Amino acid sequence: MRRLRQRFNLGFASLLVLSSTACLSPTDDAAIAPQDIAPTQANERTPPPPPPPPAPAVEPGVRAEAVAEPLPVGDSAADAAQAFYRMHLQLNASGLPVGEDLARYQPMLSRRLLALMAPAARERDRSIAQAPGAKPPYVDEDLFTSMYDGATTFKLGKRSVIAADRESFEIDFSYTEASGTSRWTDRVQMLREDGRWKLDDVEYGGYHDDWTDAGSVGGRDHDRERNFAVRGRLSDTLKQSE
Repeated sequence: MRRLRQRFNLGFASLLVLSSTACLSPTDDAAIAPQDIAPTQANERTPPPPPPPPAPAVEPGVRAEAVAEPLPVGDSAADAAQAFYRMHLQLNASGLPVGEDLARYQPMLSRRLLALMAPAARERDRSIAQAPGAKPPYVDEDLFTSMYDGATTFKLGKRSVIAADRESFEIDFSYTEASGTSRWTDRVQMLREDGRWKLDDVEYGGYHDDWTDAGSVGGRDHDRERNFAVRGRLSDTLKQSE
């Protein structure tokens, strides 16, 4: 009888030990409090994306367009002059260049000429803002040739070396329309600056003071010749806005 009681006591003690061990098991989900999980979940959250950068400001009269790469230019003044007028005729541009066009012209123009163009552009933009319905200056006429409407073809002519960093070229232009073809010769001044040749000025040669107000002169159609409204130099035309 005594042995039976001892066995019973040992079995009961073993059950108590097993029950205590089960209550302390780390695998029991109920033993982990919710507040112990929350910090870990908060740390795993993905931060919000940064806000997009603001759009760049656009100056008045300038188109907000992608910038185009300038055309390749050779090492000589003749290469630079031809590259400039190939681009100019390809763009069929008029007035002061703006936006994407301006980005293509800038590497081909001297610092002096660009500095003269700046106040002219401000005058153009001011006129547009003050009188939206009126015709502003420096918008319609071709500033890089004598012809108001520009040119359709060009051919490089006589070269003159002025200095090591200055050359000039005669350029034969033509403009064809339904009524016929006009031809004239301008002269461009090229300047070597920043390691490359750039256009520094244009001498307009299309207009002649001996033209009269009626009829033709020297067999030329005066109605077409009257489109040569610009005379002098490009730099003089731009200085009028200073």
